Amino acid sequence: MIPGMKLLDRYIANEFWQPLLFGIGIVTGVWFGAEQLKTIFNLVMRSGVPLQTALTILGLHLPEVIVMTIPIGVLLGTLLVFNRLSGDSEIIALRTTGVSFYRIMVAPLMFGLMTSLASFCVNEFIVPNASVTSKKLEFYAMYHAELPSGQANFTYMERKKDLTLDRVFYVGYYSGRDLADIIILDFTRPKMTQIIMANNGKFLNGEWLLNKGRTYVLDPTSDLARIVKFETLKIPGLNKVQKTLDTGIIAPKEMNMFQLGQHLENLKAGNAVSNDLLVRYYQKVAQPLACLIVALAGAPLGLMARRSRSNLGLIYSAVVVFLYYVLQSTSGAMGDAGRIPPMLAAWLPNICIGTLGMIILYFKAK
Repeated sequence: MIPGMKLLDRYIANEFWQPLLFGIGIVTGVWFGAEQLKTIFNLVMRSGVPLQTALTILGLHLPEVIVMTIPIGVLLGTLLVFNRLSGDSEIIALRTTGVSFYRIMVAPLMFGLMTSLASFCVNEFIVPNASVTSKKLEFYAMYHAELPSGQANFTYMERKKDLTLDRVFYVGYYSGRDLADIIILDFTRPKMTQIIMANNGKFLNGEWLLNKGRTYVLDPTSDLARIVKFETLKIPGLNKVQKTLDTGIIAPKEMNMFQLGQHLENLKAGNAVSNDLLVRYYQKVAQPLACLIVALAGAPLGLMARRSRSNLGLIYSAVVVFLYYVLQSTSGAMGDAGRIPPMLAAWLPNICIGTLGMIILYFKAK
């Protein structure tokens, strides 16, 4: 219990935990049944992975799923608690003694803040490590070998400030300082395109050293192309590309907010930031704060259910959860496609649900 909490806040806060755990448990179980159990079944039945290893992989996916389901548990908790307080006329009793509805909302506000902080910590400090460990363990269980430390099919687009392309870098495979199957499209020369292809290469002291390749120079005003073979070719000034290559090995969910921010800074240096990465970055904060938003929205929604129809709390919960995840999927897809700004795409579900809750709160407080 938090020191200094008023008796009213402690009384209401103590009511939240059971429906919170119930909601998280139910939704997490359904989520696992729909998404993860099929993967585990395939690992055991098709790849011959031992059941204990498969269950360990399943457990490592659990933190990522819990981060998604905590807001649902918070919403269900606040809806059911305030539905019960309203059904037992406790809200009326508090209002008649001079306690304002805004004062009653302090408890769900604190509850939402606590769960938002817990969700943020899990997403920042547990999910990235668990995701990396799960990927390594799954690869080892299937192929009995360590997960390769390199990266395949890397593409980097270097742009000018007006976002026109300068160069495009493609690396078929990269491990340590070794490069393989390199293709570079160079558009920096006016009215001319240069294509550099090499079988392999290395990154040394800020430059790429390419081996055994060809350079194709294409002139759109002529049908002829100049082809030059080379044994070695140095391409200097590629520190930004190399930083992006080094940090781009892992997926956004395998990075915490600081690491993803550093990756975006490397991409910004070459004007190569993609919308989907920006959406994932802003969601690092927006998604945990959904707990606070749904707590503030769930309390007044819980009061809308009449005493004789207490099951309306569950119906409202299902509707709000459905609305939230539809908004999250839709806005995320629109943000990835550049139809709306990435920050708006990440925060739009919170804005809509929060606005709905504030409107209902305003009328209930009258």
